[in-house]
Amino acid sequence: MVKIKITVIKKFTPKDVIGEDFIRETGEPIPPCFLKEGAVYLVDEEMHIRMPEGFCPHAWYGIFKDFWMLKWGGCYEDWTGKDVAYATCPDGIRPVCFKLERIE
Repeated sequence: MVKIKITVIKKFTPKDVIGEDFIRETGEPIPPCFLKEGAVYLVDEEMHIRMPEGFCPHAWYGIFKDFWMLKWGGCYEDWTGKDVAYATCPDGIRPVCFKLERIE
């Protein structure tokens, strides 16, 4: 049975990305992403391609291509090694980086 392990590696704040807090028109700052650094999510054959419980839909959309590649045995072997990929959520204000690992 193939599993894909998704680990939250690093979260960035608006200050990290644009050098300052991002303030909405209401005067409130955009909060940090709710995902926690170090959190691990597993997707197994029973889940097929469903987003893990408690995961961010925006991040799932962003990492899905790398998830799919690993699920079917592809990898960037010369770059990140066999059965490993790194992917990033496409949120331009507070991106999150993930490590994906194919586990048999």
